[in-house]
Amino acid sequence: MKSIHVKSLPLKDVITDLAKEFKSEIVEHCDEFVLELPSTYGQGFIRGLNLGNGLGVIEYNCTFLEDLEIHFSISEIHPLKFIFCSEGSILHSFEELEQPNTIYAYQNVLVASSAFNGHIIQFKANKKAHINSLEINRKEFTKHYSCSLAKFNHPLKPLLCDVKAKKLFYYQGNYSLQTADIIAEINTDLFSDFLRAIKLEAKALDILAVQIEQYADDLKLNKNQSVIRKKEIEKIIKLTEVISKDLSTSYTVQELANSIGININKLQEGFKYLYKETVNNYIQQLRLEKAKKLLIETELSIGEITEKIGLSNPSYFSKVFKEKFKISPNQYRRGKPSININSGS
Repeated sequence: MKSIHVKSLPLKDVITDLAKEFKSEIVEHCDEFVLELPSTYGQGFIRGLNLGNGLGVIEYNCTFLEDLEIHFSISEIHPLKFIFCSEGSILHSFEELEQPNTIYAYQNVLVASSAFNGHIIQFKANKKAHINSLEINRKEFTKHYSCSLAKFNHPLKPLLCDVKAKKLFYYQGNYSLQTADIIAEINTDLFSDFLRAIKLEAKALDILAVQIEQYADDLKLNKNQSVIRKKEIEKIIKLTEVISKDLSTSYTVQELANSIGININKLQEGFKYLYKETVNNYIQQLRLEKAKKLLIETELSIGEITEKIGLSNPSYFSKVFKEKFKISPNQYRRGKPSININSGS
């Protein structure tokens, strides 16, 4: 395994140290610093964004040719880090502890080393990893927000205000949909220079606010959590694939939620996020679309089609079909040309 060492702060100097280790140049634009990996090490880039008021972001979008560990070792207090993994995985460990923790896709960790102890992150060879680390210099940050922090009542307040790094801290969870959307915006180049700079700073603050709220939500019992995670959306997508393959079986919303281990509120929120519909309305749409196909492609009776799509009786099927498409099932089968069958109710 190859080891490289970063012994500098602030963020620009971190990227400069990495560039020296990789024998690479930095592309610098205002407070943004980009290091392209030489082909001898792999492919991808490492990007640093200095956002002011103690905030910065480091983005790793890399595939290394051999196992690599980066040691962040300086004789200063290290930033508080919110680390998000959107692709692949990495290992994180503290200098004072030998045991590393794996951070997988859609997971986030909140880490703070104690005193002057540093961090180590490890990348596996030939495995792409896409990581964002929100770095917070607590001394600068708390000075800027001293008034509002004084009135802030939250479980993370002691950590945010621990400017002398008295305590080591590690917390791991699955990040929310809102966080995923913000990270995606930070990782794109959609904005012109000035607008992009102020939007990136706003997005970093957005992530921090969302993560603070999510941490409080994470402390609740699972059944009472209200924030839906990116990983849970993946479960909902797989659930809809299962449902669409067998529409003849009827489930309650509670049964569907139980099948993937989330509560009803999260299931409904996920469907609204993905499909702009409630669970039952989305399933009803799938059933009616399948019914249209069966009416055209088969000789099945209305009763047989009703059974195949899991509705209660032929009369109810005809009623909801006509409400949706403004035409009865039999008319649709006969192909009335003057009716717009794609218009919804």
